[in-house]
Amino acid sequence: MIELIHRSIDFERDRAYVLECHCRINYACDSPWARAIPYEEYRQNWFAMPAQISEFWQHLQESAKDPRAITEIIEDETDEIVAYLWAFFWENKEAKIACLELQDIYVEEAFRGQGVASQLFAYAEEKARAAGINLMRSGTGRENAASIAMHGKLGYEIYRYEFEKLLK
Repeated sequence: MIELIHRSIDFERDRAYVLECHCRINYACDSPWARAIPYEEYRQNWFAMPAQISEFWQHLQESAKDPRAITEIIEDETDEIVAYLWAFFWENKEAKIACLELQDIYVEEAFRGQGVASQLFAYAEEKARAAGINLMRSGTGRENAASIAMHGKLGYEIYRYEFEKLLK
């Protein structure tokens, strides 16, 4: 098992890396029609939308102000980047729900299949419990079979279906 070293995102130094990871996550989880183009074209289109990037970046930075949130880069003992993890907190006091929503998890290809994602989910769950959070949520795209299988293996259940229709 790889020893994972967690550090907070440095919002200046890690910006390009985090944006690249977020774009890759979006592509893997996007609709089939959106993924009909090669990743490089998708990436070029995504990075050509400064307002969308700015909105994502502001949300990430704002969420990092909450000590219950997770905004981290994960490295190995040689300081090689293994993964990126972002989970933010929200609460519904009326319903007595405190939720840590795992928004982004990206494991570098060289480290996949070694249990890193499972370790990161366990880490997030442990931090959530320690903060008194009683619910974890995480989403993925409907065709992201590896992510769907991992969620099921870790005991996550489907709680919502969302639909879209591409209008021509």
